[in-house]
Amino acid sequence: MAAGLLVAAKQPRYEAPTEQEIKADTPQPPKAEAMPAPVMAPRMAQASPSQDEILKRLDRLEEENRRLRQQLPQNQPAASSAPPGAPSPQRLPAQMVPGWRISLYEWNAEGNTSRDPIKVFQVRNQRFTARLGQREIMRGDRSVPRLARRAGHTMEMFVYKLEGWLNVTRPGQYQIAQEVNCGFDHPCSLVMRLGDQQIFAERNRNYDNKLIYQGRELAAGAYKVEVIFNMTKSNFMKFDPDRVSIYPTDQGTR
Repeated sequence: MAAGLLVAAKQPRYEAPTEQEIKADTPQPPKAEAMPAPVMAPRMAQASPSQDEILKRLDRLEEENRRLRQQLPQNQPAASSAPPGAPSPQRLPAQMVPGWRISLYEWNAEGNTSRDPIKVFQVRNQRFTARLGQREIMRGDRSVPRLARRAGHTMEMFVYKLEGWLNVTRPGQYQIAQEVNCGFDHPCSLVMRLGDQQIFAERNRNYDNKLIYQGRELAAGAYKVEVIFNMTKSNFMKFDPDRVSIYPTDQGTR
């Protein structure tokens, strides 16, 4: 059979819409509704504080300042200006306790402390001997020299560094002193700094229970103290750590 022709399907007859249908199909805008106007609350006029109220507020502020001042540490005087030629004071650091911070360094004749210390500990102020850092040993231990066995401790030598703070509460003239004993007239060295000044620089001296001192006019405040002590020789016919000592001290003269 031969292919048939393609023809369009029968279309319905067109009829124009009525006016009612046009209005029904056309979307209508929403009706505007009356919105209430914003209401502003009346602003209340604030009355100025009275003279009595101002005085009460000032009294409360002064009381708060007084309470805060009472909470400040009482044992830390404010650093004041130093007299001409005197060390400069500082404010005492927080959380300080009485005593010295002692560092032991490997012995050397120059008293060099640039390397790391062997041991660091803290002790109260006292007469320090070369027993600091000595190890207790058994008297029957044949691995140590006879002199050490007899003494009951090692006979090591160190460079001793003492660090602390001098807290001056009353300005005036002070004597900064060190009692030094090198033992058996052996040579030793002692260097001391107070704040930003060097007080002693005694090197390779033979001191036998010698008191060395210098006077300083000190203002109220805190002064960092550093003492370095060492023997300048390490080979002796006699050496007794208990005979080697220093004793830091100070005394106000007026």
